[in-house]
Amino acid sequence: MAATGPGTVLPDPDGIAERWGLAPLPPPEPLTGGYKNALLRCGDVVVRLERADPESVAWEHELLAFLSHDVTEVVAPLPARDGSTFFASDGVVVSVLPFIPGIPLDRNDEDQRLQLAGLLARLHRAGAAWQRPRPGRPSFAEADLEVNAWWDRRIVDTPPVLARAFERAGAWLAAGPELARGAVHGDVYRGNLRVRDGRIAGVVDWEEARVDWPAWELANATWEVCKDEATDALDPVRADAFLAAYVAAGGPGELEPFEPLLRLRLVADALYSLTSRARGEPYDPAHVSHLLRALERLDG
Repeated sequence: MAATGPGTVLPDPDGIAERWGLAPLPPPEPLTGGYKNALLRCGDVVVRLERADPESVAWEHELLAFLSHDVTEVVAPLPARDGSTFFASDGVVVSVLPFIPGIPLDRNDEDQRLQLAGLLARLHRAGAAWQRPRPGRPSFAEADLEVNAWWDRRIVDTPPVLARAFERAGAWLAAGPELARGAVHGDVYRGNLRVRDGRIAGVVDWEEARVDWPAWELANATWEVCKDEATDALDPVRADAFLAAYVAAGGPGELEPFEPLLRLRLVADALYSLTSRARGEPYDPAHVSHLLRALERLDG
């Protein structure tokens, strides 16, 4: 996703260093990633700037601290001298995190894919104990399907294949599926995974984290690392191995609703992109075409 956060100018770097008890910060280097935030690397730390509800940011930081006790790939924000993990300045929330060196996950590397399956299982097991909803961020089961944090159907010109898939996804949600719930990352894709020396070293960008279905996140991650972009479909061999590794690692996400959850994931991504287009924001037409073809294949 394109960064649409508050910019790349670091406000009061000396004040940030003093507040966090850091040495003077070197010149900032903008990092890619983040939807509502800007990420600036300053040596061994990353300063995150975002326009967000402080209560939501506090929830996210508390979740990361909670998960980091059991999942080493989760890195919690650094506490300032006064014990806080962020402050607000002119409507921008500022926090500081350790910099995690590495490169995005390679979906064509089988070992990395299976590592991700095991990591997801551990995240979901730890997240099962976290049932406090994120302020202002409902689960899919509770979200308004017309207008929500991801899309606005009122302004979207919906292609027929997407309209049909949306109706099927909505009907499935309306039936009230009873699935395990817990804290999820919310945006598992290769760019949010940092790999170093062939091992996943960290999971970053938790701005979409919330309490939701681990089974949904499993479907999302399976699509992300097991899809065949040449055919706009899942590679069945890769997908079966990924799901088996998740189950073997004790992941709590159910496999039975995989197809409706995959449809929901594709619908949400397409509506998000088309809403961005309608608002004049950056979007990728080729990606939208890929999603629509994937839905066509999924629904026949």
